[in-house]
Amino acid sequence: MEVQSASRKRVFDAFEFRKPDKVPMEHHPSTRGYFDYGEKMRDLFRKYPADFGDVSDVAIPLIPDGAYDEDGLYYEERMDDWGILWAYRIFQIQGHPLKRPLDDISRLDSYRLPPVPYSDPGLKALIAREKEKYFTMRGMFTLFERMTALRLFEDVLMDMYTDDPGINRLADMITDYYMAGIDNLIDAGVDCVAFGDDFGTQNGLLISPEIFRNFLRPRYQRMIDRVKDAGKKVHFHSCGANMELLGDIADMGIDSYWPQLTAYNLEELAAFLKKRKIAIALHFRGAIMNFGTPGEIRRKVRETAEIFDVKNGGGWFYIEVDDGFPYENTKALFEAVDEIR
Repeated sequence: MEVQSASRKRVFDAFEFRKPDKVPMEHHPSTRGYFDYGEKMRDLFRKYPADFGDVSDVAIPLIPDGAYDEDGLYYEERMDDWGILWAYRIFQIQGHPLKRPLDDISRLDSYRLPPVPYSDPGLKALIAREKEKYFTMRGMFTLFERMTALRLFEDVLMDMYTDDPGINRLADMITDYYMAGIDNLIDAGVDCVAFGDDFGTQNGLLISPEIFRNFLRPRYQRMIDRVKDAGKKVHFHSCGANMELLGDIADMGIDSYWPQLTAYNLEELAAFLKKRKIAIALHFRGAIMNFGTPGEIRRKVRETAEIFDVKNGGGWFYIEVDDGFPYENTKALFEAVDEIR
Protein backbone atom coordinates (compact mmCIF):
# COMPACT_ATOMS: atom_id res chain seq x y z
CA MET A 1 0.00 0.00 0.00
CA GLU A 2 1.28 3.46 -0.93
CA VAL A 3 2.51 5.49 2.03
CA GLN A 4 0.78 8.87 1.95
CA SER A 5 2.18 12.10 3.35
CA ALA A 6 0.03 13.78 5.99
CA SER A 7 -1.07 16.44 3.50
CA ARG A 8 -2.06 13.95 0.80
CA LYS A 9 -3.92 11.75 3.24
CA ARG A 10 -5.96 14.59 4.68
CA VAL A 11 -7.01 15.77 1.21
CA PHE A 12 -8.06 12.27 0.17
CA ASP A 13 -9.91 11.93 3.50
CA ALA A 14 -11.75 15.19 2.81
CA PHE A 15 -12.67 14.12 -0.73
CA GLU A 16 -13.99 10.79 0.52
CA PHE A 17 -15.87 12.14 3.56
CA ARG A 18 -13.58 10.63 6.17
CA LYS A 19 -12.64 12.71 9.20
CA PRO A 20 -9.19 14.20 8.44
CA ASP A 21 -6.54 14.92 11.04
CA LYS A 22 -7.14 18.57 10.18
CA VAL A 23 -9.17 20.37 7.53
CA PRO A 24 -7.11 20.67 4.32
CA MET A 25 -6.17 24.03 2.89
CA GLU A 26 -5.41 25.13 -0.66
CA HIS A 27 -3.57 28.32 -1.62
CA HIS A 28 -4.04 30.11 -4.90
CA PRO A 29 -0.78 31.72 -6.14
CA SER A 30 -2.55 35.07 -5.57
CA THR A 31 -0.41 37.23 -7.83
CA ARG A 32 -2.71 40.13 -6.96
CA GLY A 33 -2.01 39.53 -3.29
CA TYR A 34 1.71 39.47 -3.99
CA PHE A 35 1.40 42.74 -5.91
CA ASP A 36 -0.52 44.42 -3.08
CA TYR A 37 1.38 43.03 -0.09
CA GLY A 38 4.68 41.69 -1.35
CA GLU A 39 6.68 39.83 1.27
CA LYS A 40 3.81 40.01 3.75
CA MET A 41 1.83 37.77 1.39
CA ARG A 42 4.73 35.35 1.18
CA ASP A 43 4.97 35.33 4.98
CA LEU A 44 1.30 34.30 5.27
CA PHE A 45 1.75 31.44 2.81
CA ARG A 46 4.77 30.20 4.73
CA LYS A 47 3.23 30.60 8.17
CA TYR A 48 0.10 28.70 7.16
CA PRO A 49 1.28 25.97 4.73
CA ALA A 50 -1.24 24.29 2.42
CA ASP A 51 -1.89 20.74 1.24
CA PHE A 52 -2.14 21.27 -2.54
CA GLY A 53 1.34 22.68 -3.08
CA ASP A 54 3.62 25.52 -2.00
CA VAL A 55 3.12 28.89 -3.71
CA SER A 56 5.34 30.90 -1.36
CA ASP A 57 8.07 31.26 -3.99
CA VAL A 58 5.91 33.05 -6.58
CA ALA A 59 7.63 36.18 -7.88
CA ILE A 60 6.18 39.53 -6.83
CA PRO A 61 4.74 41.02 -10.06
CA LEU A 62 5.48 44.55 -11.24
CA ILE A 63 3.44 46.69 -13.64
CA PRO A 64 5.39 46.91 -16.92
CA ASP A 65 6.70 50.28 -18.04
CA GLY A 66 4.19 52.09 -20.21
CA ALA A 67 1.20 50.01 -19.10
CA TYR A 68 -0.97 53.06 -18.45
CA ASP A 69 -3.68 54.95 -20.32
CA GLU A 70 -3.83 58.68 -21.01
CA ASP A 71 -5.29 59.29 -17.57
CA GLY A 72 -2.40 57.52 -15.87
CA LEU A 73 -4.47 54.45 -14.96
CA TYR A 74 -3.24 50.91 -15.47
CA TYR A 75 -4.15 49.49 -18.90
CA GLU A 76 -2.68 46.70 -20.99
CA GLU A 77 -3.66 44.82 -24.12
CA ARG A 78 -2.22 41.34 -24.67
CA MET A 79 -2.82 38.67 -27.30
CA ASP A 80 -2.99 35.10 -26.00
CA ASP A 81 -2.20 31.79 -27.73
CA TRP A 82 -5.84 31.47 -28.83
CA GLY A 83 -5.61 34.67 -30.87
CA ILE A 84 -7.78 36.62 -28.40
CA LEU A 85 -6.77 40.20 -27.65
CA TRP A 86 -7.45 40.89 -23.97
CA ALA A 87 -7.82 44.28 -22.29
CA TYR A 88 -6.68 44.50 -18.66
CA ARG A 89 -7.84 47.28 -16.34
CA ILE A 90 -6.92 45.80 -12.95
CA PHE A 91 -3.37 44.50 -12.66
CA GLN A 92 -3.15 40.73 -12.14
CA ILE A 93 -6.93 40.31 -12.48
CA GLN A 94 -8.61 38.62 -15.46
CA GLY A 95 -9.24 40.96 -18.38
CA HIS A 96 -11.98 41.17 -21.00
CA PRO A 97 -11.86 40.02 -24.64
CA LEU A 98 -11.29 43.06 -26.81
CA LYS A 99 -10.94 41.35 -30.18
CA ARG A 100 -12.03 37.78 -30.83
CA PRO A 101 -10.88 35.63 -33.74
CA LEU A 102 -14.26 33.95 -34.37
CA ASP A 103 -16.82 36.73 -34.34
CA ASP A 104 -17.16 35.69 -37.96
CA ILE A 105 -17.81 31.97 -37.54
CA SER A 106 -16.87 31.36 -41.18
CA ARG A 107 -13.26 31.82 -40.08
CA LEU A 108 -13.49 28.54 -38.18
CA ASP A 109 -12.16 26.60 -41.20
CA SER A 110 -8.84 28.43 -41.03
CA TYR A 111 -8.65 28.80 -37.24
CA ARG A 112 -5.77 27.00 -35.53
CA LEU A 113 -5.83 25.94 -31.89
CA PRO A 114 -2.84 26.53 -29.60
CA PRO A 115 -0.40 23.73 -28.77
CA VAL A 116 -2.00 20.97 -26.68
CA PRO A 117 -1.74 21.87 -22.97
CA TYR A 118 0.40 19.95 -20.50
CA SER A 119 2.67 18.61 -23.23
CA ASP A 120 5.86 19.47 -21.32
CA PRO A 121 7.98 16.29 -21.21
CA GLY A 122 9.11 17.22 -17.70
CA LEU A 123 5.56 17.27 -16.30
CA LYS A 124 5.55 13.64 -15.18
CA ALA A 125 8.70 14.11 -13.11
CA LEU A 126 7.35 17.35 -11.64
CA ILE A 127 4.08 15.69 -10.60
CA ALA A 128 6.00 12.78 -9.08
CA ARG A 129 8.03 15.17 -6.95
CA GLU A 130 4.95 17.09 -5.84
CA LYS A 131 3.14 13.87 -4.92
CA GLU A 132 5.82 13.04 -2.38
CA LYS A 133 4.12 15.63 -0.20
CA TYR A 134 1.09 17.22 -1.84
CA PHE A 135 -2.22 16.36 -3.47
CA THR A 136 -1.82 17.28 -7.15
CA MET A 137 -4.53 19.00 -9.17
CA ARG A 138 -4.24 20.59 -12.61
CA GLY A 139 -6.55 21.76 -15.37
CA MET A 140 -9.44 24.20 -15.08
CA PHE A 141 -10.71 23.21 -18.52
CA THR A 142 -13.51 25.58 -19.51
CA LEU A 143 -15.87 25.25 -22.46
CA PHE A 144 -18.58 27.93 -22.22
CA GLU A 145 -16.17 30.67 -21.17
CA ARG A 146 -13.68 29.67 -23.84
CA MET A 147 -16.33 29.97 -26.55
CA THR A 148 -17.42 33.40 -25.26
CA ALA A 149 -13.80 34.56 -25.39
CA LEU A 150 -13.38 33.36 -28.96
CA ARG A 151 -16.75 34.68 -30.15
CA LEU A 152 -19.07 37.53 -29.08
CA PHE A 153 -20.89 36.53 -25.92
CA GLU A 154 -24.43 37.18 -27.13
CA ASP A 155 -23.74 35.40 -30.42
CA VAL A 156 -22.62 32.30 -28.52
CA LEU A 157 -25.85 32.38 -26.53
CA MET A 158 -27.92 32.64 -29.71
CA ASP A 159 -25.85 29.97 -31.45
CA MET A 160 -26.42 27.50 -28.62
CA TYR A 161 -30.13 28.34 -28.52
CA THR A 162 -30.52 27.69 -32.25
CA ASP A 163 -28.14 24.70 -32.16
CA ASP A 164 -26.08 26.34 -34.91
CA PRO A 165 -23.74 23.95 -36.78
CA GLY A 166 -20.84 26.38 -36.44
CA ILE A 167 -20.97 26.57 -32.65
CA ASN A 168 -21.27 22.79 -32.47
CA ARG A 169 -18.12 22.45 -34.55
CA LEU A 170 -16.32 24.94 -32.34
CA ALA A 171 -17.44 23.20 -29.14
CA ASP A 172 -16.29 19.85 -30.49
CA MET A 173 -12.93 21.29 -31.52
CA ILE A 174 -12.36 22.68 -28.03
CA THR A 175 -13.52 19.44 -26.39
CA ASP A 176 -11.18 17.32 -28.52
CA TYR A 177 -8.34 19.74 -27.75
CA TYR A 178 -9.02 19.48 -24.02
CA MET A 179 -9.25 15.70 -24.23
CA ALA A 180 -5.67 15.64 -25.46
CA GLY A 181 -4.64 17.82 -22.52
CA ILE A 182 -6.53 15.59 -20.09
CA ASP A 183 -4.70 12.56 -21.49
CA ASN A 184 -1.41 14.34 -20.81
CA LEU A 185 -2.43 14.99 -17.20
CA ILE A 186 -3.54 11.40 -16.68
CA ASP A 187 -0.26 10.17 -18.13
CA ALA A 188 1.61 12.55 -15.82
CA GLY A 189 -0.12 10.98 -12.82
CA VAL A 190 -2.10 13.85 -11.33
CA ASP A 191 -4.55 13.05 -8.54
CA CYS A 192 -7.30 15.34 -9.80
CA VAL A 193 -8.32 17.17 -12.98
CA ALA A 194 -10.18 20.47 -12.63
CA PHE A 195 -12.93 21.93 -14.82
CA GLY A 196 -14.68 25.27 -14.57
CA ASP A 197 -17.31 27.43 -16.20
CA ASP A 198 -19.38 30.30 -14.78
CA PHE A 199 -22.99 29.58 -15.63
CA GLY A 200 -24.77 32.09 -13.42
CA THR A 201 -25.26 35.69 -12.40
CA GLN A 202 -25.68 36.70 -8.77
CA ASN A 203 -29.36 35.80 -8.93
CA GLY A 204 -29.91 33.22 -11.63
CA LEU A 205 -28.62 31.37 -14.66
CA LEU A 206 -27.04 32.77 -17.80
CA ILE A 207 -28.30 29.79 -19.78
CA SER A 208 -31.30 27.54 -19.42
CA PRO A 209 -31.01 24.06 -17.90
CA GLU A 210 -32.05 22.69 -21.30
CA ILE A 211 -29.12 24.39 -23.05
CA PHE A 212 -26.77 22.99 -20.43
CA ARG A 213 -28.19 19.48 -20.77
CA ASN A 214 -28.34 19.41 -24.55
CA PHE A 215 -25.24 21.37 -25.52
CA LEU A 216 -22.67 21.58 -22.72
CA ARG A 217 -23.21 18.54 -20.57
CA PRO A 218 -22.54 15.86 -23.23
CA ARG A 219 -19.18 17.43 -24.01
CA TYR A 220 -18.28 17.79 -20.36
CA GLN A 221 -19.38 14.20 -19.84
CA ARG A 222 -16.86 13.00 -22.44
CA MET A 223 -14.04 14.77 -20.64
CA ILE A 224 -15.10 13.78 -17.13
CA ASP A 225 -15.60 10.16 -18.14
CA ARG A 226 -12.01 10.05 -19.40
CA VAL A 227 -10.78 11.28 -16.01
CA LYS A 228 -12.97 8.93 -13.99
CA ASP A 229 -12.09 5.93 -16.14
CA ALA A 230 -8.46 6.62 -15.25
CA GLY A 231 -9.29 6.51 -11.53
CA LYS A 232 -8.69 10.22 -10.95
CA LYS A 233 -10.74 12.79 -9.04
CA VAL A 234 -12.79 15.49 -10.79
CA HIS A 235 -13.03 19.02 -9.39
CA PHE A 236 -15.59 21.47 -10.83
CA HIS A 237 -15.73 25.24 -10.34
CA SER A 238 -18.63 27.48 -11.25
CA CYS A 239 -19.50 31.02 -10.14
CA GLY A 240 -23.07 32.27 -10.03
CA ALA A 241 -26.43 31.09 -8.74
CA ASN A 242 -26.33 27.61 -10.28
CA MET A 243 -28.54 25.60 -7.94
CA GLU A 244 -30.82 24.67 -10.87
CA LEU A 245 -27.88 23.04 -12.61
CA LEU A 246 -26.26 21.43 -9.61
CA GLY A 247 -28.07 18.13 -10.01
CA ASP A 248 -26.86 17.86 -13.61
CA ILE A 249 -23.33 18.86 -12.63
CA ALA A 250 -23.34 16.27 -9.85
CA ASP A 251 -24.66 13.59 -12.19
CA MET A 252 -21.63 14.06 -14.44
CA GLY A 253 -19.58 12.35 -11.74
CA ILE A 254 -17.72 15.19 -10.05
CA ASP A 255 -15.96 14.56 -6.75
CA SER A 256 -15.70 18.15 -5.52
CA TYR A 257 -17.29 21.52 -6.20
CA TRP A 258 -15.95 25.05 -5.85
CA PRO A 259 -18.95 27.42 -5.82
CA GLN A 260 -19.52 31.11 -5.31
CA LEU A 261 -20.80 30.79 -1.75
CA THR A 262 -22.65 34.10 -1.76
CA ALA A 263 -24.93 32.90 -4.59
CA TYR A 264 -26.40 30.02 -2.55
CA ASN A 265 -28.46 29.22 0.48
CA LEU A 266 -25.61 27.57 2.35
CA GLU A 267 -27.74 25.11 4.31
CA GLU A 268 -29.41 23.94 1.09
CA LEU A 269 -26.07 23.63 -0.69
CA ALA A 270 -24.47 21.77 2.21
CA ALA A 271 -27.34 19.28 2.41
CA PHE A 272 -27.17 18.60 -1.33
CA LEU A 273 -23.40 18.09 -1.44
CA LYS A 274 -23.37 15.89 1.65
CA LYS A 275 -26.14 13.70 0.21
CA ARG A 276 -24.27 13.33 -3.08
CA LYS A 277 -20.89 12.89 -1.34
CA ILE A 278 -19.36 15.84 -3.20
CA ALA A 279 -16.65 17.71 -1.31
CA ILE A 280 -16.62 21.51 -1.28
CA ALA A 281 -13.85 24.09 -1.61
CA LEU A 282 -14.78 26.91 0.79
CA HIS A 283 -13.72 30.19 -0.81
CA PHE A 284 -14.34 33.49 0.96
CA ARG A 285 -14.49 36.60 -1.21
CA GLY A 286 -16.76 39.51 -2.11
CA ALA A 287 -18.24 42.02 0.31
CA ILE A 288 -17.17 40.21 3.47
CA MET A 289 -13.52 40.31 2.42
CA ASN A 290 -13.50 43.74 0.81
CA PHE A 291 -15.63 45.63 3.32
CA GLY A 292 -16.07 43.44 6.39
CA THR A 293 -14.10 43.65 9.61
CA PRO A 294 -11.61 41.01 10.79
CA GLY A 295 -14.12 39.99 13.45
CA GLU A 296 -16.90 39.56 10.89
CA ILE A 297 -14.58 37.48 8.72
CA ARG A 298 -13.70 35.19 11.62
CA ARG A 299 -17.37 34.67 12.40
CA LYS A 300 -18.24 34.02 8.77
CA VAL A 301 -15.47 31.46 8.36
CA ARG A 302 -16.49 29.67 11.56
CA GLU A 303 -20.20 29.64 10.70
CA THR A 304 -19.57 28.39 7.15
CA ALA A 305 -17.22 25.65 8.33
CA GLU A 306 -19.89 24.49 10.77
CA ILE A 307 -22.62 24.47 8.11
CA PHE A 308 -20.52 22.25 5.85
CA ASP A 309 -19.10 20.23 8.78
CA VAL A 310 -15.68 20.17 7.13
CA LYS A 311 -13.98 18.98 10.32
CA ASN A 312 -15.59 15.60 9.64
CA GLY A 313 -14.57 15.46 5.98
CA GLY A 314 -16.17 16.61 2.76
CA GLY A 315 -14.40 19.90 2.25
CA TRP A 316 -11.37 22.14 2.49
CA PHE A 317 -10.48 25.82 2.70
CA TYR A 318 -9.44 27.58 -0.50
CA ILE A 319 -7.68 30.95 -0.10
CA GLU A 320 -7.32 33.37 -3.00
CA VAL A 321 -6.65 37.07 -2.55
CA ASP A 322 -8.54 39.41 -4.88
CA ASP A 323 -8.13 43.08 -5.64
CA GLY A 324 -9.30 45.25 -2.75
CA PHE A 325 -8.86 42.84 0.17
CA PRO A 326 -7.44 44.98 3.00
CA TYR A 327 -4.36 43.33 4.45
CA GLU A 328 -5.89 43.08 7.92
CA ASN A 329 -8.81 41.15 6.40
CA THR A 330 -6.49 38.87 4.44
CA LYS A 331 -4.51 38.16 7.60
CA ALA A 332 -7.74 37.54 9.54
CA LEU A 333 -8.84 35.00 6.92
CA PHE A 334 -5.64 33.00 7.28
CA GLU A 335 -5.87 33.17 11.07
CA ALA A 336 -9.54 32.16 11.15
CA VAL A 337 -8.91 29.17 8.90
CA ASP A 338 -5.93 28.12 11.00
CA GLU A 339 -7.98 28.29 14.20
CA ILE A 340 -10.64 26.00 12.75
CA ARG A 341 -8.26 23.50 11.17
